[in-house]
Amino acid sequence: MIRASCHTADNALVLEFDATPWFRQAESQSILHLAAQGWSSVWIADALETRPGYEGLHRLVEYAATRLRDESLEDPTWAALDCIVDPSDAQRWLAENRPEIAAKL
Repeated sequence: MIRASCHTADNALVLEFDATPWFRQAESQSILHLAAQGWSSVWIADALETRPGYEGLHRLVEYAATRLRDESLEDPTWAALDCIVDPSDAQRWLAENRPEIAAKL
């Protein structure tokens, strides 16, 4: 399991979830880019929010897109939500399941 968490900018919603499905399907360049960004990206939430079992993540993304929309329109650099992957979990999983990517980290 690769633990991850997302929170809205106003901290109204915070959620922990398993990011392993994203790592199984992500291209190696996407994973390397994620690592280069300090294991933080909303891509994971965007990719998983429509999957069964990730309904809470969908609610968080929807809240950020609708309730925090005005703030993000005023400042396009303002992030309505943030997601962070546990780097230890990610590196351990990659070493066991996708060693070719782990070797590049």
